Amino acid sequence: MSEPAGVARRTAEPLARGAYDPAASGAVLAWQRAGGQGVIAGSGGQTALPGTHPALGGGRIAWREGSAIVVADAATLARLERHEAPGADVLAVSDSLLAWRARDAAGTDRIWVVLPGAPARLLIEQPAPDELGRPALVGGRLLTHVAGPAGSRLIGVDIATGAQEVLRTEPGAQLSNPASDGSLLLYVHATGRAQELRLGPVAPLDPAADAVLLVHPSSGRRDREHEHGRKRHRHQGRRPKLPPRAKAGVVDTLWTTALAPAAAYVTRLRAREGVPRTADILRVPFAR
Repeated sequence: MSEPAGVARRTAEPLARGAYDPAASGAVLAWQRAGGQGVIAGSGGQTALPGTHPALGGGRIAWREGSAIVVADAATLARLERHEAPGADVLAVSDSLLAWRARDAAGTDRIWVVLPGAPARLLIEQPAPDELGRPALVGGRLLTHVAGPAGSRLIGVDIATGAQEVLRTEPGAQLSNPASDGSLLLYVHATGRAQELRLGPVAPLDPAADAVLLVHPSSGRRDREHEHGRKRHRHQGRRPKLPPRAKAGVVDTLWTTALAPAAAYVTRLRAREGVPRTADILRVPFAR
């Protein structure tokens, strides 16, 4: 199998160890430490936040504080709003909007939105066994994934009307964790052969048309695709390049993403035999 169109394998650089759920707004970043607090990082260095699960958008930052969500100025951390949000786990924020996902005891996922001067409103819900992903806000739309036994898709939801639009879907592939800077869409594309960080426009498109920023071994360890003592067959005089093969005893999963002007960020979950699972954030630089 040849590589998808637009493949340009890049080297992923560790950004933060023991961290997950990156968020970005311009040159400002935020993430969740595996041990507790959220962190915001900019030109002045890193600052621990008085809460967890931070989100960035425009000039605002949001974090979870107990059963509430606090929205603050991203530059000064001056508090602007506070909203009760029982069960909220992952958040999204912009200059005018706030969104969060909450899951009830039956496994139903719900994403709520807050518009200026209005109470929280249910935007979308998905009963188990399907799930909704981490939300992202782009203009007047909310982006997320819907995944379950029947497959997955990336969707955009009009916040004013609730109308849904499928942005990406592909039989046999798991598409998840969209992030956007307003013009580009970043997401994880996973199959039994490889996990890829892909980038394309925020519009309905065939995933094969997107650029591939990073190719990572599948979360399942594929075989060598040839019998012991033999070599793979050549095609038109050459052997097609195969996706990377995971190390024995290591299971990596690419998860939540964030997009900045010159880099993409992704959480890598790692499970190893006899060792507690870890989470790290990787940085993948790219040129527009």
